[in-house]
Amino acid sequence: MMAGIDKLQSVNIRELQGRSTASVEKQTAKQTGEVKSFGETISEFVQAVNDAQKDAAQEVSDVIQGRSQNLHQAMTTIEEARLSFQLMLEVRNKLLEGYQELSRMQV
Repeated sequence: MMAGIDKLQSVNIRELQGRSTASVEKQTAKQTGEVKSFGETISEFVQAVNDAQKDAAQEVSDVIQGRSQNLHQAMTTIEEARLSFQLMLEVRNKLLEGYQELSRMQV
């Protein structure tokens, strides 16, 4: 039981370290003046959502085929993928609303 908790804590720490490294890289890019276009940012966001969906599908496949016994991790991955997809849809909806509002403006 205790070994499982230690394993869980080490995974969370590794994930946090990876996220903090990505945050530092973004901050460095801002400081060096590297600016991404809006299209590139949206493209990266869609790619990240797609990757999350693929990871979730792989986790489910592994559990179903018996290659993994970690159902909790599979469910967490599925939920992350679902939430990221919902966020993407909300961003899309807001962008469409903004575009429609701009197209209704009289020049």
